[in-house]
Amino acid sequence: MGRRIVVAAGLGVVVLVAGLSACSTKGGGPAPPTSSNPAFSATTVMLDQHTHTIYSAVDCNSSAAKPSATPAESGDLTTRITAYDDSASVSLALSDEIPPSVDGFAISLKVENGQYQLAYQSVQSPTQVQAAKEGKSYTVTGAGQGTVPGQNGMRQVTFGIHVTCP
Repeated sequence: MGRRIVVAAGLGVVVLVAGLSACSTKGGGPAPPTSSNPAFSATTVMLDQHTHTIYSAVDCNSSAAKPSATPAESGDLTTRITAYDDSASVSLALSDEIPPSVDGFAISLKVENGQYQLAYQSVQSPTQVQAAKEGKSYTVTGAGQGTVPGQNGMRQVTFGIHVTCP
């Protein structure tokens, strides 16, 4: 009888700890989806001093590069990546060059006091925005023109994005 009580009590503690850890996430946001759905991925967006992780499907499509597009696409193939949720969105056009060139990008991020908005734009210089690729993951860092919460007009906004294609 005493052994059953100890086993039952131990099982109850395991269930309670598992339940509490499932409810706890960093930053109080929603828990990331389980790995059973491979179409979902975590995309990290950083603008100025703000960081947000998008837990949603990431759309990655590659097609022949269009040098006559606006902005012009480089390389042989262009990979277009989009990810978004209720608080942020990312749109990237990346070449198949090594390292990849960033042909265009757009980023938005809602924060407590407003929204950052970098409308779709081309890269103005080779050092403005840089990308690195490892497998199906891309890291894009740089700066672009955008609106900032609490300020009028456009200004330079630094950003970083880490995204993995399915």
